[in-house]
Amino acid sequence: MQRSAWWRFSLGRGGLIRLSAVGVLALLAGCQGQVTTDLATELPADPNIDQVVAYIRGVEFSTSGGGTKTLEFNSSEQLDLINLADDTGVLRLFTSEDLGDGSYTGVRLLFDADHADDAFVTNAAGTQYQLNIAEGDYAPLSFSIDNNSNSNDSFTLLLDLRKSLSYDEDNREYNLTPMLRAVDTNEMSRIEGNVSVTCPTGTTLARGAVYLFQGRDVTPDDIDGSGVEPFATAPVFTASSGGTFFYALRYLPAGDYTLAVTCDGNDEDPTTDEDLRFRNAVNINLDDKETITRDLP
Repeated sequence: MQRSAWWRFSLGRGGLIRLSAVGVLALLAGCQGQVTTDLATELPADPNIDQVVAYIRGVEFSTSGGGTKTLEFNSSEQLDLINLADDTGVLRLFTSEDLGDGSYTGVRLLFDADHADDAFVTNAAGTQYQLNIAEGDYAPLSFSIDNNSNSNDSFTLLLDLRKSLSYDEDNREYNLTPMLRAVDTNEMSRIEGNVSVTCPTGTTLARGAVYLFQGRDVTPDDIDGSGVEPFATAPVFTASSGGTFFYALRYLPAGDYTLAVTCDGNDEDPTTDEDLRFRNAVNINLDDKETITRDLP
């Protein structure tokens, strides 16, 4: 299965997830609430990007009272975020780590500012570019820890590189503004299927992408920081045997969605309005722990 330079990715239906340990945090004494976090990514729009390398030092949770609680590794870890876009590449960040009591409302990744100059992007030709990383917003989530009772919450964090990564032509460098979503690992769902829409002249499904919007009957729009923004995205892949196109939208919460496909997916730049042309928009209702097969003919 392949999509241009993304030949090494396997997004087979129902693929198993491999979890790898990154680091261990010293336990916070006296707390009974625990949290487990995994990290995955979605591929950027440009299929010629071969590596997106950054140093991560942990995660930060926001609380309803305006405070924050942090889980950090013993030392920051260098990650190639492209490797986490494979179904088998989900990365375990923390396992049953103690977290202080409180009502939690959001989470974001913490990148290591001391290694800011060591972050880079490499393309398929081997050219390396500086990667500048901004501080991301908190991805919404909701859970509470009561110091008088035991709890263990588990979340999968999805960093969408199509929504997060942009190229600065003037300075010949990349910028990463992390766009993250957090899903209860025990409840997350998936939408997948084949794509066979007829593309306009001059475009092809080999350059396509599928966009998912929250709500029914949403008029699809590209990623541009205003108006309707996609909740999730995924490239259109080509089966290794050739001729068949398919997609997989992973790590989704239950809800009502609008699904649409564009044949101009490789043209997406999250900092500008490309006026992408979307086709075959359909409504989907997704339940917890559900996999829906929805072909886009």
